Amino acid sequence: MFDQTAAMFDGYKSKLKKIKRKTYEERFEVFYNENRACLEDMLQYIKGREDTGEAAGEVANIFAENIFAEYASRGKLSGEDKMDLSLYMIYFVFPSIIKLQDPNSKTLCDSIRDEWRRRTDNPAYDYTTYEDLYGSFQEKIFGLF
Repeated sequence: MFDQTAAMFDGYKSKLKKIKRKTYEERFEVFYNENRACLEDMLQYIKGREDTGEAAGEVANIFAENIFAEYASRGKLSGEDKMDLSLYMIYFVFPSIIKLQDPNSKTLCDSIRDEWRRRTDNPAYDYTTYEDLYGSFQEKIFGLF
């Protein structure tokens, strides 16, 4: 189930480099279009369940397990990978789930966030929307920034 979740992270480090407002917009759209079906599958799994919170927790566990299996060494992520993967999720994964505007999007994001907090020992880890992130980038003024 959800075997393609690790594929979402292919080349994640290069997608985080030199990220500015315009490059973020372009990279996000590519990510969203390439991974929409996988994210919809996750939400579909939750829809058919009586306890959506429990189902979202199952999806979050599988999602995190796939990422850790791909990028962790002996069950642990390096400090650099932990930071980069966390940022990638904040920039691309969570906003894409929210953009689907499914009634269970927030439940899934909360479950993935909580699972990621547990596995990375980062209680402050959270997520946001594409619009909030995109709006936080500064526009170039007279060629500056």
